[in-house]
Amino acid sequence: MTTSASGYQAAYVTKRAYSIFSRPRHPSPARNTLTTASSLCSHQGGSCLCSTKRDLNDVLRIAENAARKAGEIMRDTSGKIDVLKQKSSARDIVTASDIACQETINDIIRKEYPTDRFLGEESVGIGTGASVDALQQALDSCDSGDSLLWIVDPIDGTTNFQAGLPVFCASIGVVAPDKEVVVAAVYNPILDEMVTAIRGNGCFVNGRKIDTSESKPINIQDSIINVGFPVSKVETLMASSRATKALSLKVKGLRMFACASQVMSWVAQRKLNAYISWDLNSWDICAGLLLVNEAGGFVSDFNGTEATVETREMLISCQGANDNMTDVDGNEKMPMHMEVLKILEEAECLESY
Repeated sequence: MTTSASGYQAAYVTKRAYSIFSRPRHPSPARNTLTTASSLCSHQGGSCLCSTKRDLNDVLRIAENAARKAGEIMRDTSGKIDVLKQKSSARDIVTASDIACQETINDIIRKEYPTDRFLGEESVGIGTGASVDALQQALDSCDSGDSLLWIVDPIDGTTNFQAGLPVFCASIGVVAPDKEVVVAAVYNPILDEMVTAIRGNGCFVNGRKIDTSESKPINIQDSIINVGFPVSKVETLMASSRATKALSLKVKGLRMFACASQVMSWVAQRKLNAYISWDLNSWDICAGLLLVNEAGGFVSDFNGTEATVETREMLISCQGANDNMTDVDGNEKMPMHMEVLKILEEAECLESY
């Protein structure tokens, strides 16, 4: 005997996770066989979901070029450069390469699109308040016309980069006037892995589309989940520690790669099955939001509501929120995304800080 999704709402669903079943969704990305990146955006023909008249193939081309140029700087200097300054703490650092990469990316964008807006991590003050204010001002500045907002983390994973650990990347997300992310590029120069998306056209790895047609729902006991390491506050670090303890015996494996954009691109590729983190900035997640959504995954806040570029605490999953599971007896189980939220709420990990 199977149990319906509505039955699970009554029996198991937390108040935070309840809205997953009823929330509106964007149309699902195409789930066809592999295609090349050159066929990405058909918005000029009227079938794309984008709210801009801009040729998004050209926008993506510029984003990829900027990310690769920044990648050259990273590849040449990783593990060979000193800390230039600390930001909020000794765990939050800046190197000369962070600044050089941001300038390189900005210059390439400005040359092609001089009237677009640019929000880069290294131009924003310290702390959550400064990050929130900078994002709001940037969004307000391009809420009309056809200007786009480029949200950039020139080196996501600076601590890894400075130590010579190969878990860092350039992350570029492009936001339309309706505040939707329409183009994304995340580039790891050590792996030479470029993960890209245009809204409504799927997610690509080095030019080849991720084929989600054969993807199957993941049981939580078979999942590999990345837990964020939020350095900004003691409270978020304690929440991360509680999440690690709560999940450790329920999953196949836990990881703690401290590089949000890279982790989100790996969730999109199903190398990781989920990612939980706190107090994320827009440049950490802007590109990754689109990559995961275009690969058929789901990103929510801690209430189960679909995340936006303004969301700071989130759960990212490689499968849709309504992808129900069945056990060996054919009984319906709650989706992995929802089950993770339930575990984390019971462990008191989901407070906003």
